[in-house]
Amino acid sequence: MNQAVKAKSTPIITLISRSCQKLLTNRASLPSMPDVAARIHGAMANPNWSISTIAAIIKGDPGTTTYLLQMANSAMYAGVTPIREVERAISRIGMDSTRSLIMTHALRSMFMTRSRMLSALMRQTWKTSARLAALSAVLARQCPRVSPERALLAGLLQDIGVLPILNVLNRYQDQLTDEAQVLGAVDRYAPQVGQVLLKHWDFEADMVEVARSRGDWLRDPRPAPELADLVLLARLHDQIVEGKANGLPRIDEVPAFAKFPLGGVLPDSSLEFLHEERASVDDVMRALGADQ
Repeated sequence: MNQAVKAKSTPIITLISRSCQKLLTNRASLPSMPDVAARIHGAMANPNWSISTIAAIIKGDPGTTTYLLQMANSAMYAGVTPIREVERAISRIGMDSTRSLIMTHALRSMFMTRSRMLSALMRQTWKTSARLAALSAVLARQCPRVSPERALLAGLLQDIGVLPILNVLNRYQDQLTDEAQVLGAVDRYAPQVGQVLLKHWDFEADMVEVARSRGDWLRDPRPAPELADLVLLARLHDQIVEGKANGLPRIDEVPAFAKFPLGGVLPDSSLEFLHEERASVDDVMRALGADQ
């Protein structure tokens, strides 16, 4: 019996579960980090990295070069004079922000599929990830223990496990008629798959924990604030604002809330500070190219 016939004779929920389990147990089924992002990630792992080394990698990809220069001259980063050299762009933006922006640009190209249903889910996941990145970066400005640049990347990567799940389900696109089943699989497996994928991509332990803790509202491994705590607060605030908080705890009931000086909450349980900083969140969204 060939694979197509087997797929038709197997309940789709079983196929989804098997596909997700394969992602967790077979590294060969995981996607590779996009080339430019992987090369920058590898170069920065060397303690002797330099701006010239990173600039040379970026200049090897015209699309990435154009994107970085656009960001350096955007309203978020622009100085008195326009920048036309990659090295100056990196100096203006900062290396951590450059890394985050390059990863953002690279990951966006991975959210592609022929399936109408999965394409819509991928677009929504991308926009949610970018919004979470923006919220996390703005929150981090209030938290001296977390850099905004690192928070931006963490917010972007918390949902990274969704990408390989949707990609592997693409082979069954003709059978995927129930969006609720797909979303159920995403919620069940995304934290585990994200954790495995970021380990596969050799990310730092705190970034891996961000992916693993997706939706783990009551996590409280230690008193000190952690990167995962900040992203969880940003995510819960976003769920509340988007009207998706049914069954979720109030922000001030989440252990992470007490670890950061974020001020009060509004009657709907969202963070007052982030409502006041909406313009800043929108600026970051525009810089990420996800404001539409």
